[in-house]
Amino acid sequence: MKKILLLVAVLFVGTSLFAQDVQFGAKGGLNFANWIGDDADGTDMRTDIHLGAFARFAINENIAFQPELVYSRQGMKVDINGSDVKFKSNYLNIPLLMRTKMADKFHAIFGPQVGIHLNSEADDGDVSVDADNMKGVDLALALGLEYDVADNVAIGLRYNWGLSKVIDADDAKVRNSVIQLGVSVAF
Repeated sequence: MKKILLLVAVLFVGTSLFAQDVQFGAKGGLNFANWIGDDADGTDMRTDIHLGAFARFAINENIAFQPELVYSRQGMKVDINGSDVKFKSNYLNIPLLMRTKMADKFHAIFGPQVGIHLNSEADDGDVSVDADNMKGVDLALALGLEYDVADNVAIGLRYNWGLSKVIDADDAKVRNSVIQLGVSVAF
């Protein structure tokens, strides 16, 4: 984890030396999370939140590098023996995004994301969750669109497609799948 945070710090500092313009901001919104994969049959989407901050380093007037630090509540719902169980996983996600202008107020965003698993729990007393079975790092690809509703305010829709298994077991093939609808404000 120290290596990941060091990498993010180096990227922030290194990019700021070459950037023409730097903006910082806050973001937040809704997550529509689920698990996907061979062993994710029967899981349903659960809704929760994400909150975070970002830095936007302009490379030119149409392209910017946008690293983020986002607290994200993810997971899924599943019916176990007639009981609706919500499985909640909390992550500290670090997307390293490129933001490109597509039209007057539209921007495409894309890039890799590293998620650090903070904790997990289930809301049903009959179901035990062993957080030791959750992988500590989750890799994903983030793809999305943003629309500028004002000079420093944007609404965005993003899909975080999990690339790595979230459970540390050979027979459990599930990955995170998160749709994010949010608002960002740049300062």
